[in-house]
Amino acid sequence: MNQLKEKLTSAAEHLLQVSKEIQSVPGMQAQAQAMQERAERLQANRFTVALFGAFSAGKSSFANALMGDLVLPVSPNPTTAAINKIMPPTDTQPHGTVRVVLKSRESVEQDVIRSLAVFGLAASTLEEALSALGKIDISAIPPTAKPHYTFLKAVTKGLGEMSAHLGGELIVDMKAFKGFVAKEEKACFAEYIELFYACPLTDQGIVLVDTPGADSINARHTGVAFEYMKNADAVLFVTYYNHAFSQADHEFLLQMGRVKDTFDMDKMFFLVNAADLAASEEELAGVITHVEKNLLSCGIRHPRIYPVSSQTALLARMHEAGKLNASAEKLYRQRTGTEEGAPLAPAEDAFRLSGMALFEQEFLRFTLEELTQIAVNAAMGEIRRAHSTLSEIIRMAQADETERDARRQAAAQAREAALAAVEALSIASAERDLQKEREELVYYVKQRLFFRFTELVNVAFNPAVLIEDGRNIKQALQGCLADLLRSICYDLAQELRATTLRLEKFLHKQGKELVQQWQQDVQKYATGLTLAPYQPRQVDTLSFADELPLAPNALQPSLAHFRNTKDFFEQDGKAKLREDLEKRLQDPVSAYLQTGSAELGEQFSSLLSEIVAEERSRVADQVEAYFTGIFAALDLDLDLDELSSKLGRIEAHTGTEESK
Repeated sequence: MNQLKEKLTSAAEHLLQVSKEIQSVPGMQAQAQAMQERAERLQANRFTVALFGAFSAGKSSFANALMGDLVLPVSPNPTTAAINKIMPPTDTQPHGTVRVVLKSRESVEQDVIRSLAVFGLAASTLEEALSALGKIDISAIPPTAKPHYTFLKAVTKGLGEMSAHLGGELIVDMKAFKGFVAKEEKACFAEYIELFYACPLTDQGIVLVDTPGADSINARHTGVAFEYMKNADAVLFVTYYNHAFSQADHEFLLQMGRVKDTFDMDKMFFLVNAADLAASEEELAGVITHVEKNLLSCGIRHPRIYPVSSQTALLARMHEAGKLNASAEKLYRQRTGTEEGAPLAPAEDAFRLSGMALFEQEFLRFTLEELTQIAVNAAMGEIRRAHSTLSEIIRMAQADETERDARRQAAAQAREAALAAVEALSIASAERDLQKEREELVYYVKQRLFFRFTELVNVAFNPAVLIEDGRNIKQALQGCLADLLRSICYDLAQELRATTLRLEKFLHKQGKELVQQWQQDVQKYATGLTLAPYQPRQVDTLSFADELPLAPNALQPSLAHFRNTKDFFEQDGKAKLREDLEKRLQDPVSAYLQTGSAELGEQFSSLLSEIVAEERSRVADQVEAYFTGIFAALDLDLDLDELSSKLGRIEAHTGTEESK
């Protein structure tokens, strides 16, 4: 058994044994049940690792190096790819099983209509949209629109074969799996794919989620990527050694920078792939510095950066498993500097040379020591709480009869006073604080958008698109404006998603403070009661509008500032257009944010009410259970010797894991 599972299973065993000890003690049944449920979660525990990176970053190669074999094929066009989940095999899903979950027909239709709109064409049905494909002038497609055209062609090519399966799922083998990953006409129909595969990574209980990439054109992938960024136990971002960060990379990293400070711990790892291309240590250090500066510009400070060669690491793993064919062996010799005919370099040396050894060492330390210890510490907290409660019950039972009569009377009054204190706690200040936090967060969203407005305009209105070479320049300008509006909406929606996460953190902080306040209030009357800690809830991320509330042709006058490319790019044409657009967009952006803020206000006000109601009820139940045990002790309905034996056995489980 591996180290990670060993620690979790050991903690679960302690919980189960203590649960058995207390389940027959009056007033401790709920606590025993909670410990059993926590033990089950520990035994089934899986850590999710989300892998991100743009096209050509070597992401699939890196994933293969982690798994130790050629599992994931390289997708020729990852902008249409599905999400691949590499899962530990189960009894019902053995090694090599592949589950393909397909998009619904409605989802495909929405994706197609959205991509068609990039070319200024509208449609109301899937068939109508695909038939409009012939209206697109291929020679005039700007670079930003090419992935959309490729996607539309892929849907057209694969619809006949995949139509009957839409909205369902397929169980296929590894060969078919590679087709769904690498063939665009199949990949574009898959919502996500689960591959059940035994390897060193999944043997640790780790689920690897290979995402389509920062440059995916699937609008839903933005929300999906955010959910994995938010909920994954670890996030890996892969970039390529000699590739500059693309605009898609930059936008994705900006979002990582927005949410990084909301996590309880730093769970992000950055990989610079193909580091073996560096001509010298100095050149490699320069690249790492460049990456670090780019991350800093996105708000990511003190990143963990690892230069690696995933190809060398994979070759090392394959050599270790005896899977090198002739061509792979030749490449292995090149990478390790081993001459033809000489013995192959040990796999361990090649793996260390690849840089992956250092990364895996620190990555596993994060999962094994940091993440696992959090789960183990929570389990030990439950055990110590049980020990404290049982100690109090025994103390009460050991009093003489006169003292017990007095304590019984006092306990009855204390119970009523404790329950009254639970009911009396006001949340008015929490509601005000939550509203103030939301309003401040949304206020700064608008400031940040217009702070980077120049950058967004420069990306949308660029010389590669606005070329006077006989193409329709007015149409190109309209395309640039549409790109700018899409970028603005994308940025605002991403900001509001990040705001959701900040509000979620603030909400859980309030929940924790409420339970702490209840602890103080009830402990005045129930000195031996330690309340169960507050457990954060999963908060759904809202979907935000993908269009600004704009009147028809509201921004058309701004385009009049374009006279010709020379005036626009070399004189002040673009500056005037930018200034004019910025003025005209103030009110629409404010209206967009006002709507988003209202939606967030409604969601989080409701969540706060739900949390308070649930926690109030939970605390009241714990108070009732505590006094049930106290009354049973005072009435001598318990076997004191047996309780003392139980306490001794429980004490053997307290803090055991922390000393390891």
